[in-house]
Amino acid sequence: MRRIGLSLALLFAFSPAVLAQTAAHAPVAESASAADVDRLLQAMDMKTMMAGMMQQMQGAQEKMLADAFGADLDEAKRARMQEAMATSSTIIQKHLSWEALEPVVRKVYMQVFSKREVQAMTAFYASPEGASILKKSPQAMGLTMQEIQPAMQAAMQEVKTAIEQKAAK
Repeated sequence: MRRIGLSLALLFAFSPAVLAQTAAHAPVAESASAADVDRLLQAMDMKTMMAGMMQQMQGAQEKMLADAFGADLDEAKRARMQEAMATSSTIIQKHLSWEALEPVVRKVYMQVFSKREVQAMTAFYASPEGASILKKSPQAMGLTMQEIQPAMQAAMQEVKTAIEQKAAK
C-alpha cells in the first residue's frame, strides 16, 4: 500500500501539469535561434578556425608518431605507417570536419546559451579586439602544443616501452 501511495505522490509531483506550472514561475531566458547562432559562428569564422585546429592536430600527431616510432622503422614499415596515418587523417577529417560538426555546434550553442549571451558573443567577436583574439588563437594553440610536446613525447616513449615489454612476454 505504501508503494502505491508513493507512486501516486511521485506521479503527481512530476506530472506535466505540475512541471509546467513550476516552470512558469521560473525566469526563463529567451533561447537563441539557429540564425542567432549562425551569426555568432560567422563572426567567429568557426569554419576556418576548425580547419586550422584540425591541421595543427594532424601535424602534431604525425610528429609524435614519427618521433616515437620513426627512428626504429625500416623504409617498408615507415611507408606502411605513413599510409596508416593518411587513412587515419581521412577518417578523422570525415568525422570532425566543420561540415560534420556545424550542426552539432549549432545545436549545443542553442541549448547552452541564451539569445542575449549569443548576441553578446557575436558583438565581441565582431569587434576589433574579438577578431584579434580569434586570429591569434591558432598561434596560441600551436605554441601550447609545442610547449606540451616534450610531455607527449615522454608519454609516447613510455607507451612504446610498455607495449614492447608486453609483446616480449
